[in-house]
Amino acid sequence: MNKPRHRRATPSLAALQAFEMAANYLSFQRAARDLGLTPSAVSHRIRGLEQKFGVRLFERAGRAIRLTEAGQDYVETVRSSLDALELGSLEMQTRGANGPGLRISSLPFFTNIVIIPALEDFKKRFPSTSLQVAATHEYANFDRGGVDAAIRYGRERSSGLRFDPLLEVRGVAVCSPRIARRLKSPLDLARQPLIHIGATSGAWPAWLKAAGIERSESENDLWFDNVLCALEAARCGQGVALAMHPLITAHPEFGRSLVVPFDLLPVRGDRFYLVYRAEHANTRRIATLRRWLSQAVERATKG
Repeated sequence: MNKPRHRRATPSLAALQAFEMAANYLSFQRAARDLGLTPSAVSHRIRGLEQKFGVRLFERAGRAIRLTEAGQDYVETVRSSLDALELGSLEMQTRGANGPGLRISSLPFFTNIVIIPALEDFKKRFPSTSLQVAATHEYANFDRGGVDAAIRYGRERSSGLRFDPLLEVRGVAVCSPRIARRLKSPLDLARQPLIHIGATSGAWPAWLKAAGIERSESENDLWFDNVLCALEAARCGQGVALAMHPLITAHPEFGRSLVVPFDLLPVRGDRFYLVYRAEHANTRRIATLRRWLSQAVERATKG
């Protein structure tokens, strides 16, 4: 017969999560937003910790807060423990009867060209694994635990995240066949509307500079907030867009109503990355996703 164990001194998980989030932001309000609570609820949970331990974890000056020495020491313990608990919980999902679920955030264009055509392959190879894809331009918030991994274009410094390169892309001019007949060389772009994308507003200026073309922004230029709309406008003859080569070769209209008027690629490009928490690098879930995505990219760009 097992002897009863003494009651643990560990506080509730909800209180520890509130403390760790508040310490991360140094703000009860931002912690409350991420946790789906009110600031007073976060404050109440932290006050309960302080009463339990008999020490102050934060120093408060109006709305501003900062960790005390005791709070700084404790948050390191709490953070490492929560990370270990999260990792263990993710690994336990692989033992479930329905298998693990994968949640990824991906840019819409990458989703259309690479992920969607490969979904049938994913189902055949991993029939017990569900795949949830959020096609969005918004950066995935790994702190909220909403995704396991994300597909990002370009690399930004992010603490605690790992970036695995998936594909290098370079800009290539594309337009309708009607406009292409007017373009004998890149110099002719000076007289055509250019189609820009807000998130990559410096793409056309950089491309033109690399091509040795002087052209200022025109009132006839068009602006869109995503790649898919920009390509559709180019296909409809509204101007010339920059597409991502070699991904653009997998577009269903490439070579027909969406053509390359002349061959000119910049020497350097940027990359798509698979992004995930560094501590999950060796998990079966991420290894599976990494391998499948690499093969999906290869199939999408082999032509």
